[in-house]
Amino acid sequence: INTEVLVDEVPAVPSYLSDRYKVGRMLGDGNFAVVRECVEHSTGREYALKIINKGKCRGKEHMIQNEVAILRRVKHPNIVLLIEEVDTYNELYLVMELVKGGDLFDAITSANRYTERDASGMLYNLASAIKYLHSLNIVHRDIKPENLLVYEHADGSKSLKLGDFGLATVVDGPLYTVCGTPTYVAPEIIAETGYGLKVDIWAAGVITYILLCGFPPFRGSSDDQEVLFDQILMGQLEFPLPYWDNVSETAMELIRSMLEVEVDQRYSALQVLEHPWVTDEGLCENDHQLSVAGKIKKHFNTSPKVNDTTAGVSVISLDDSFSMQRSGSLDFYQHPAMYWIRYTKRFMVMKVSSYEAIHWRIFTLTGL
Repeated sequence: INTEVLVDEVPAVPSYLSDRYKVGRMLGDGNFAVVRECVEHSTGREYALKIINKGKCRGKEHMIQNEVAILRRVKHPNIVLLIEEVDTYNELYLVMELVKGGDLFDAITSANRYTERDASGMLYNLASAIKYLHSLNIVHRDIKPENLLVYEHADGSKSLKLGDFGLATVVDGPLYTVCGTPTYVAPEIIAETGYGLKVDIWAAGVITYILLCGFPPFRGSSDDQEVLFDQILMGQLEFPLPYWDNVSETAMELIRSMLEVEVDQRYSALQVLEHPWVTDEGLCENDHQLSVAGKIKKHFNTSPKVNDTTAGVSVISLDDSFSMQRSGSLDFYQHPAMYWIRYTKRFMVMKVSSYEAIHWRIFTLTGL
């Protein structure tokens, strides 16, 4: 009988941190970072401590510095907060707000009752975070349900917090880096014509669509990523029956404005917040319960699993023709390695092991 017990040994941390926090159990790990629970001695408050191994990120230090620089700047109730950081020769320690309520899909699939009013409140939280970021000329570039975490307040109320700023950047001109998660990526990113802040509005529009019917507006083909990208580029939006029978026209009108292919015609975050469906003016006539949980479980992998993770994407240039995008995030738990290989205008999807990734000299900020 094998009686061996795996012990989660708490690593030594700088005295400044150990004096202020009790570092506890591991919440997740990856190739380049681990995340541990920590408790502040003076208050008993719980936080998440990210420990990034600098030695495994050589050559990509600027990417980490960029993410941390943005996290330092952003302070908003709907954004996961960076509490403090400690930089040492070998590691970077980030004390982050700990959000325990799961992600957006968890909230929907576990709810006893779910209506348009609930979906509207979720979009209000998301649009508020986006409006704040855009006021600082920061684009997130990876807004998706997995990066929207549910914060449970002391009074029992809940709100969403946007996390994972690994792809966020300051916009001071057109951006051309092809990045994001395929289901939520905006057409101007795929077209490589240059893009800006409003790619976040497109992603929020896709999420709003899913919130109301349980599946994405552009679904493509399981064996051909190009079909999905063609659908996104054309922006042919449909609201098929019977899935949209109980959804208000006000909601559909808002989604059309958020998923406008022409960037100049697409809503801003402020316009989203001022729309009647978000301000509650357009919700009075519709309080039908929406049956989306089952569809979300069918179309998205929402089953709780040990070491499941919030997924993200980092872009790594290989040469003039190839770039590689990795699915995974250091935020919480471990995820199988998934890469989108881009060659000129075509995308392929494949899985590779960590060994293969290292062999190919691929480095990612997320490190999973």
